[in-house]
Amino acid sequence: MRDLFDELPPAAAPARKPAGSLLQRRFAGMSPRELVLLAAGITMFIWGAWVTRNIASSPDSRQEFVQLQLQGIIGEYLQAQSRSSADETTAARETAVFMAALDETVASLSKSGKVVLVHEAIVGGNVPDVTQSVKAAVYAKVPRPTPAQAMQGMGSGVRPKGSAANAARVESEMQAFMAANGGGQGGGAH
Repeated sequence: MRDLFDELPPAAAPARKPAGSLLQRRFAGMSPRELVLLAAGITMFIWGAWVTRNIASSPDSRQEFVQLQLQGIIGEYLQAQSRSSADETTAARETAVFMAALDETVASLSKSGKVVLVHEAIVGGNVPDVTQSVKAAVYAKVPRPTPAQAMQGMGSGVRPKGSAANAARVESEMQAFMAANGGGQGGGAH
């Protein structure tokens, strides 16, 4: 058997470039393009660090965290609205006005540099609660719903029509609950 590589002519030695021209085009093993990219990268890193330091240390960047019991404010308003004598369209309109006023008040807190966290998001720490001040600001813009006459009459001892049957039903449900739960002693007979 004959080897195909036996008949190949010997490989010619590669041509060498003069040593001076190679050193002129390379510095520390890098081409001029690589040197320019390295210098640009270092410059960008230094500039980014400077910008970050200036932004982080500016007095405008200090944000104060505050907590707000938003669910409580909304729940309290909706409960008062459900007890009011307003019809559905009036209640919906008043609720929309209340929600807009609440949104505006919370947005003004945010614009003043405060980060508003809902109460449920606070795990620990000492975060100031602004619930009462927000509630006061919203109710200064929007009046509280007024309770219906029927509800006001119950407090004075005057019962509205049909309330005797309702009171009897509630009383029987409460008695059944108390009997089922051991007289209300915390979940069982003692």
